[in-house]
Amino acid sequence: MRMRVDMRMPEAVIAYVGGRVFSLDPLTGKTIWETKLPKAYRSSIGGTIIDGDVVLAGVGGRVYCLDISDGRILWQNEMPGMGLGMVSVATPNATTDVTSAAQRQANDQMASGGAC
Repeated sequence: MRMRVDMRMPEAVIAYVGGRVFSLDPLTGKTIWETKLPKAYRSSIGGTIIDGDVVLAGVGGRVYCLDISDGRILWQNEMPGMGLGMVSVATPNATTDVTSAAQRQANDQMASGGAC
């Protein structure tokens, strides 16, 4: 039996480039907001995840939490004593893997009795 998963346009597109986090319009690709992360170097490698109404960014040994609506930094943790390496960030509800997100959506539909 083949499961059908409806893919839809994301509500938000978040990107990290050169010490900055960008929110992009999913239909046009235009920048909605841009936030420079303090102490993040232009050459830093970073990653972002979306969880609810926040964006979490890990870069240069630090973790930042941004408001998804305007990019305002809500908090930051410099991870004292851990150095300036690449940071991996995870939460129970967020993923950066499209396949996992689609599978989670299908599982939720099946659990609620919806069709797949």
